Amino acid sequence: MFALPLDSKQALIQWLNPCLPTCIALYRRLQFGHFTPGSRLFSSVDLTILTHGKVPSSPWIVAFVDRTCRPETEVWIAASWEHDTPADDSWLPQADDLVRSLLKEISKAEIIPQASSPITGSDKSTSLPADTNGNGSVDRDQYEKHLMNEMVVLLGAVHSSTVAILKRLGLLDSSFVGSDMPYQKYIFDLRNDVVPRSLPPGFAYGKVDPKDYGLVKSRTQIPRQDRTLRKLPSVAIYHEQGGSTASTPIAWGFLGLDASLTTLHVEKDYRGLGLAKSLSLKLFSDDMGAYWQHNPSDEERYAHADVATDNSSSQGT
Repeated sequence: MFALPLDSKQALIQWLNPCLPTCIALYRRLQFGHFTPGSRLFSSVDLTILTHGKVPSSPWIVAFVDRTCRPETEVWIAASWEHDTPADDSWLPQADDLVRSLLKEISKAEIIPQASSPITGSDKSTSLPADTNGNGSVDRDQYEKHLMNEMVVLLGAVHSSTVAILKRLGLLDSSFVGSDMPYQKYIFDLRNDVVPRSLPPGFAYGKVDPKDYGLVKSRTQIPRQDRTLRKLPSVAIYHEQGGSTASTPIAWGFLGLDASLTTLHVEKDYRGLGLAKSLSLKLFSDDMGAYWQHNPSDEERYAHADVATDNSSSQGT
C-alpha cells in the first residue's frame, strides 16, 4: 500500500475518471479539497502508474482518509471490483488482502488531538424530533461513542461489493451506526443544463445562516458538526409574508464533502409543495462548481445522493 502526497490528488482524479459514476463519492471528495493536516491518500497502485494513465489488470484500491473528521465520515474508498466485477471469484483473495492492508494503514493514521475534540453541547441531542424526515433511526450516543474510541473508523458510501469483503473479514462492528442500515446510491445525470425551479408565491431562496445550524442539526438523523456545515454549499427556503422575509428557514439542504445531496429537510407544515425537489435542483444548478472544474466533461456531470432503504420520503424526492 502506497501513501500518496496530497498534491497528487489531480493525477488520482484523472485516473479515476473512467470509473465514474461508480467512484463518484471519492472522486468528488478529492475535488472538493478542504484537506487538513490529518488528510491522507492511500493507493495499492504506484503513483508512477497513475501519472501515466495505465490501468492495472489486477485488483486495486484507493482511499482518502481524514481521521480528524470523527465522528463523521473519515474514509472514502474506490476499488476496481466495484466498477468492473470479474466474472469468476479468482480476484477475491487479492481483494481481501488489499482491504486488510488498507485498514492496517488507516489504523496508523494520526488523529490530531485539537481537531477531534468532543461534541459540544450544541452538537448533542438526546432524542430525535418527531417530525424528522425519514423512517430510519440513529442514536447520537453512538456517534459520541465512536468519537471516544479511536479503534473505530467510519467509512462513507461504501459499495456493496466492498461491504461484503469487510463483513467476510469480520471488520464491521454491528454496535456502531450504519453497519446494519443499507443505503441506495442515486445518480443524477446533469449533462443537460440544470434549471432551478421558481418557488411558489410567498417563498424565497437563500443560504443557511450559521445561527440556524442548531435547527438544522435537530432535524437530521445524522449529526453534523458546525465546523463541517460551515464548509458545505447550502440552499435554504424562507417564507415571505407582508413584504418581509422570515429569519428562520422552513426548508434547507446541503452538498456534502463528497458532493452528495445531504441534510435535505422540509418543515412539516410546508411538505407536499415540491420544495425538496426545488432545493435539490437549486443546489445542483448553483453549487456543483465547488467540486468539478470549469467546463467539466460530460463524463463528469453527475450528482449523487445516498438514501437509507427505509427512508421512503427521501426516496420519493
